[in-house]
Amino acid sequence: MKKYNLILFVLGLIVLSSSCSDDFGDMNTPSDSVTEVEPKFFFNAMQQQVVANYQRNVNLYPDLYSQYWANTVSGFGSPRYEYVDGWIGNQWNEHYTTNLRRALAIQDMYGEDPNYVDAIAIKDIWMCYMWSRMTDTYGDIPYFGAGTGEKTAYNTQAEIYDDLLKRLDISVNAITGGEEQYVYGDGYDLIYAGDVVKWQKFGNSLRLRLAMRLSNVDVARAQTEAAAAVNGPNGLMTSNDDVTKVPLWSEGWFDYLNQMAWNWNNIRMSKTFSNYLYNQSSVGEDPRASIWFAYQVDGEPKTKEEAGFDIYDGIENGYNLVPTDADENFATINLKGGYVDFVGDGDQAQMYVPVMFYSEVLFLQAEAAMRGWISGDANALYKQAVEASMEYVGVDATATSAYVDGLPNLSGTNESSLKQLITQKWLANFPNGVEAWADFRRTDYPDITLPKDGVSGSASVASGTWVKRVRYPNSAHLNNEANMPSSQNTTETDRMDIKVWWDTADTKTKANGLMNSNL
Repeated sequence: MKKYNLILFVLGLIVLSSSCSDDFGDMNTPSDSVTEVEPKFFFNAMQQQVVANYQRNVNLYPDLYSQYWANTVSGFGSPRYEYVDGWIGNQWNEHYTTNLRRALAIQDMYGEDPNYVDAIAIKDIWMCYMWSRMTDTYGDIPYFGAGTGEKTAYNTQAEIYDDLLKRLDISVNAITGGEEQYVYGDGYDLIYAGDVVKWQKFGNSLRLRLAMRLSNVDVARAQTEAAAAVNGPNGLMTSNDDVTKVPLWSEGWFDYLNQMAWNWNNIRMSKTFSNYLYNQSSVGEDPRASIWFAYQVDGEPKTKEEAGFDIYDGIENGYNLVPTDADENFATINLKGGYVDFVGDGDQAQMYVPVMFYSEVLFLQAEAAMRGWISGDANALYKQAVEASMEYVGVDATATSAYVDGLPNLSGTNESSLKQLITQKWLANFPNGVEAWADFRRTDYPDITLPKDGVSGSASVASGTWVKRVRYPNSAHLNNEANMPSSQNTTETDRMDIKVWWDTADTKTKANGLMNSNL
């Protein structure tokens, strides 16, 4: 990872510009200067963007809103739905000023070279993922023509999704795998080390994820895209070997959950999450619980038995004044659980932040099959998804079988089946709070709570309702407010209870605990 940090330092010294005159540019460019940069350097930095400012961009917002975690620091505004520009505002600025410009640099320098077709396609697949994160966070954003340094119109989320799905189709099909093709390669492609087949699988799987986002807003398009994703070249992810994840650095900030849960004591498991670890299967405790979580006792991770607790318990979300004993009495991430994706085992080569799990892809297929959009047995796919998560986390086969056998089958109405499916998907997606928050907004499952101490008086979310998006940053209001959606072009109207385009669920349940609007 030290090599990656050096690369970032070098990239920071590169100025991307164009001259007014070719002759003038030649006269003022030393013969030995660098005028082009190999795309692997840009692409490497683009992949690391998923963990940039992780605490402020993800942990204090999607992670809390998905209720994987609860905050244990009194006075933090985001758990009670406040917008803090110095935190989440970084995501917007980093995307437009660094990540997007790196992508455009690759396109500008190599987009017309036939030997870089695969590299351009892989870059586009990755950017489709990054763009989806951005629009799912904010809603309508500058998209077409963004990154040029000019003020850009905001495009609707419907327009952006339409283009992302088209780009994924084009990119996955463009990959040739030819020997003459430039590859990012091991050490620079941090995810798949240049394996184009795995990139196609991820591209198709991402297309399926985005297709399911449309389930309540454009059923026909969702069905078409889901079927196309399943049948794309080399298909979907087929095992845990295909998981999309970005490696981290165990000796510094990139050890993100260790820093936040142990070094800073900012987070503990959410009470919502702990409840679902004990109420899903007839066996009782989810066997992933003791791998994922521990209690912090004298600075060391301890099992619930060692710490004197009956369960791995979590703290309620949304305290204004957090109980002073929160650090001691609620479970945190297990530094010695063996699940190396979180915190490693001393070997930095084994630490990762998740982008897409194989289990998620199986859950997506299960939902699509349940809706009749693709072939397959929805209940079998749902059970396979749970098994894939257990295998990935490191649960032994016997405990996995017992837990899965104790799960209720998908039965009854499709709405009740969807609630059970999404709840298990939410568990399996831990700790990917970005995706978990998106699923909750799309389906209103699983059941999560409102802030314990109520929505903050400084929030732009109505009391008794959930946060639905993040407002635009102050820099966007200052520099490009005229191009914002007319209903959100002031800091007063740019509210965080406004639904994004694909969020049509009503956040109000019937008496039986099911939603009105998913199927």
